[in-house]
Amino acid sequence: MIKKEIKSEKNNTYVKIPLAGTIVFSLLLAASSFFAGAAWIKIKNGGVSTSNLTSKNVFAATKVDKPQLDFYVMSFCPYGNQMETTLRPVFDLLGDKVEIRPRYIFEKIDGDLANYCKLNNPDPAQCQTYVENSGGQLKNVADCQQQIAVMVKNCNDESKYLKIGDNLYSSLHGRVEANQDVREICAYNLAEDKKNWWDFVKNVNDNCDQNNADTCWEDQAQKAGFDTNKIKDCFNNDAVALIEKEIADTIKYKIQGSPTLIMGDQQFPPEIATDATDQNIKIGDKVFSLNQTRTPDVIKEAVCSAFKKAPKECKTNLIDPAAEAGQPADATGGC
Repeated sequence: MIKKEIKSEKNNTYVKIPLAGTIVFSLLLAASSFFAGAAWIKIKNGGVSTSNLTSKNVFAATKVDKPQLDFYVMSFCPYGNQMETTLRPVFDLLGDKVEIRPRYIFEKIDGDLANYCKLNNPDPAQCQTYVENSGGQLKNVADCQQQIAVMVKNCNDESKYLKIGDNLYSSLHGRVEANQDVREICAYNLAEDKKNWWDFVKNVNDNCDQNNADTCWEDQAQKAGFDTNKIKDCFNNDAVALIEKEIADTIKYKIQGSPTLIMGDQQFPPEIATDATDQNIKIGDKVFSLNQTRTPDVIKEAVCSAFKKAPKECKTNLIDPAAEAGQPADATGGC
């Protein structure tokens, strides 16, 4: 049984509840903020000058001619969208000297859907524990059981999933998000100039959402220079193979949430226990606080550390567009 910390969006209360599976528990669980979303502890060491830091936590990338950074997201996870904004300056700086590749988190529904939903939703028999740890969000056992019943009902609704043949696939925010995940994979593979892909994703993030993307995406793709018929053909012919590849790699790298960065075969930043006294990361001869690892310049440092011979662009300091806009990325927030 997997345990994950869940943070109430209302009162920042942290509780621990058992989870079976990695995605469907959060799929369509908006009936209660206690049960909805993923939770991540915020590291409170922001604004620390790197010149005063030391660390035994070393990120040592394998040296290659052309580094590859895979970033795992969901197309309408707000933290994943923040990561796309963060990575855009890195892409603009380094261009085709690196491959910064989007990856997407899906789950395949194996076997009987009813049994799957029973196994991958909270256990009503544990409602007394859930109530005691909900910080008042769950009124009583009956309220808890009623909300779980709604979750199970929604989980059993096939229209909430991307159905291809006999296969059902889920993405955290529903079928429309799963559709958009596939379209964005197709667009990336089709784009000769990856700038078109970054423009497409920005257009979608700015103008579409998890409810209207099926009708909204086409204009955004055309504005970014795509032939939308090619994206549709890719979706219709290749969706299963593309999704299965994403699932295989999320399992291989033990991806738990959006966003997650994989440099070569290593996660960046490396995992650090939340109660560890050393919350810093050393990259080359520089040390950064953990909450700086979702900024363009620090990710650039991680990417550049993987070059056998770093290009001159690696000496450029990147400005964080989110911080300039007064919306710095949460160092540990995720879906």
